Amino acid sequence: MLRGIWVRCVLVLLTAVLAGSVTLLVLLVPRWSNLIVHAGRLWSRALLAAAGARVRFHGLEHAYEHDPCIFIANHQSMVDIWAMLSFVPPNTRFVAKRELFRIPVFGWALATTGCIPINRESRSEAIRSLGLAGERIRGGRSVVLFPEGSRSRDGSLGPFKKGAFHLALQAGVPVVPVAITGSFESVPPRRLRVRPGPVDVFVEHAIDVTPFQPEDSAGLLEHVRRVILRRFGDRESVPAERVAAPEST
Repeated sequence: MLRGIWVRCVLVLLTAVLAGSVTLLVLLVPRWSNLIVHAGRLWSRALLAAAGARVRFHGLEHAYEHDPCIFIANHQSMVDIWAMLSFVPPNTRFVAKRELFRIPVFGWALATTGCIPINRESRSEAIRSLGLAGERIRGGRSVVLFPEGSRSRDGSLGPFKKGAFHLALQAGVPVVPVAITGSFESVPPRRLRVRPGPVDVFVEHAIDVTPFQPEDSAGLLEHVRRVILRRFGDRESVPAERVAAPEST
């Protein structure tokens, strides 16, 4: 529990300092918006060290094979965001839940540097957010999405929402699947406990979306999910018929 308190203290302090600095600099010099990723690397590495999470990267070279691209990752805990920030190219932006943009200083940094808020409770707003993500991609930026929509409650891989895969097909850019294991045990969501240990990040080969028909988001979803799922061994607990969430986003 003491480590959990320490991690949250570091989180609050570093977020205030780094996010505040990035927001100010980007407001003064808009072309420096990639500072969000550079500052994010410092932020994430400090938090991973505070949590005692020993991140091991596999296939890191695949993150730089295509630009732009869409990174699709599973989501188990806060550690996933820290791990992703440790390696994504500087031109990458996150599609993040709208609530994060309401956090003072941190939310300002996200908005100022071009990250994209998404309201998963509203289908129409989510579609608009994905449209904005498409504009970012056409402008040469890669994006990160967590298609489960929220953090796993038990460490298993949950059903995916289709919006990220609609976006990939419309944008026509490769999808880079990222499987993250061990983060749930390290920093479980909604708990104060933090347990030091290994976290493995598997950056898989990019998937070319051109063989998929424009309307076949379900087929692309299933393919990407299988690639991520194979890194989970026997831990997947979602029945096969639920690989896609019922919502269209």
